[in-house]
Amino acid sequence: MGTNRRYGDEIDRRMNRKVEESGLRPQFESLPLVVTQADIDKPVQPEAPIPVEAWVTVTAGKVKVQAEAVEWNKKAVRIVWNNADGSSNSCWVYLGAITRR
Repeated sequence: MGTNRRYGDEIDRRMNRKVEESGLRPQFESLPLVVTQADIDKPVQPEAPIPVEAWVTVTAGKVKVQAEAVEWNKKAVRIVWNNADGSSNSCWVYLGAITRR
């Protein structure tokens, strides 16, 4: 199905507004401190973020995101990524949920 080239941006804005108003936007779930043990096993921070693909848990299941690894330890990685609307997210995921891009 095609998109309306003339009014597509306006339709997208209205749909995004409706999703936000209805509270249907999925919530990303970060690993708890007990699992990451970031307070015991201090995370390593690279000089520059490393581009990765990561599986992130959301309220409705799992999604794959293009992100950057900003710190990690033996069990988990903290990633950051930008959404299509320009907002940014950050969460901890298991080390096995990450692959370098």
